[in-house]
Amino acid sequence: MNIAGMHIDYGGMPSLHLAVRGHDTVTLAAARDDDCIRLRSLYVDDNGEGCRFEPAEFHLSDLAATEPIESRQGLLDYAGHVCAERERATGTTFDDSWSILPQGGLVYLDSWLRLAGKRPQGMDALIVSNVSPSGGMSSSSALVISTAWAYLRLHDIAPGDDMSWEDAIDGVGTSEWIRGTRGGTADHGGMVLGKAGALVSVGVFPAQDCGSAPLPPDYVAVILDSGVPRVYDEAGKEETVLAYPLGTWFVRELLLPAKAGAPGWGSLASDYRQRIELIRDITPERLGITTPQLCELLACVPSTTTLSEVEAMAAAAGVGASYAAMHERDIGNKFPRISPDFPVRLRRRFTFGLAEQDRVAAMGDFLAAGDITTAFELVRISHAGDYDKEVSPEELANLSSRPPDDPRARLAFVPGGYGRMTEAYDRVVTALNDFLLGYGAEAGAVQRLGAGWGGNVGGLISRRFLHGEERDALERLVRDDLGLPAFDLDAGVATPGAGASLMPAPS
Repeated sequence: MNIAGMHIDYGGMPSLHLAVRGHDTVTLAAARDDDCIRLRSLYVDDNGEGCRFEPAEFHLSDLAATEPIESRQGLLDYAGHVCAERERATGTTFDDSWSILPQGGLVYLDSWLRLAGKRPQGMDALIVSNVSPSGGMSSSSALVISTAWAYLRLHDIAPGDDMSWEDAIDGVGTSEWIRGTRGGTADHGGMVLGKAGALVSVGVFPAQDCGSAPLPPDYVAVILDSGVPRVYDEAGKEETVLAYPLGTWFVRELLLPAKAGAPGWGSLASDYRQRIELIRDITPERLGITTPQLCELLACVPSTTTLSEVEAMAAAAGVGASYAAMHERDIGNKFPRISPDFPVRLRRRFTFGLAEQDRVAAMGDFLAAGDITTAFELVRISHAGDYDKEVSPEELANLSSRPPDDPRARLAFVPGGYGRMTEAYDRVVTALNDFLLGYGAEAGAVQRLGAGWGGNVGGLISRRFLHGEERDALERLVRDDLGLPAFDLDAGVATPGAGASLMPAPS
């Protein structure tokens, strides 16, 4: 369950996660002498009713890269090649079969094992899960991690010991790109690095535990099915993912060179180019600038542009080679729906990423100061960041005008405009937050979970809603006002659990 930091892991930014106890995907596996993989998958819902997926059988030799994939970048490039070939053959880059997810993980692990001097084996496996598909609880990531951990166990490899967390989480997680999805790896990291009773800050690229904190004692984490089916806009998702490297390049190569040496910019780090690799690096602290100066840069990012237009700007500024290198590394054929003239709403998408990163840090700061009210406000602002709303120069100027010692003079209070929201889904989240605000600003806050187009919602609420009149009122809201099935609040409480682990074979 992602508590804070939505949509930013593929920009290398940390997010706050909770591994949910009682929502598990378990893979039972046995080794084979050949390279055949046979998978069976069973989903069991809360009522104990099952759903069997179509069995999958394939050979590793039919999937694996000819030359072992040696890096995450190599895996991204290979995934782009696979998706391009799939589009030529089927007309789409996306494969919606469940089996493509473990296949992607096994493609990566095949390379890793070969590079480690081991012979990849085949596997017979049964996967059993009670994590609801398409609900925003990362059921696909759970499937990838569970099957990967089982496969590694068959080769006597223990993730985190014999295999670095960077390889085990970032490598295995990135394998989902082979399916045609474009996401990050923090969900994988959250379910691996989770700690019982705690929220964990998960870093990516490299995967790492960035610290943990207990849930605030007077609050519980809750998950609620919004009743809104998940929808997928693959072109929209590609645009939002692409905006991070494109915006990063734009700031580093076009905007900052014009500021270096300018009046008032003397504190800008002279080696700013070397300091910026990913969007996460564009912060006042890292670059030696102020928040108002960062806002000034963001106001200069185009509201809407295209790859063709940015390429022309690069040529005019004499940095065409730099743009070409960035395009080959970060774009290439990874985003097949983004043509050179596809409109990219760059400022709002890019600002959201930077603001959401700051919201993760700000939530920690306000919680440490005992200011739960402002922390919950940031949750609601994060939800608003999923609206497809422009970030205006006036909004950035208003933030810049705040005194430097004002605790609200930070980018965390600008929603941005990531553009992953439907009206029906927003209605559920807004109604729940309005209800909670009716009991006071410290009563709790919820937001979207997962991709933002539907599925579950969740957040932190006061324990007083677990019983009495407050509980009755919450259940009436869900049942009567929102028209959703009766809400079992006891089942909806998300208890922090330990992360993924290997189990020994039965004796």
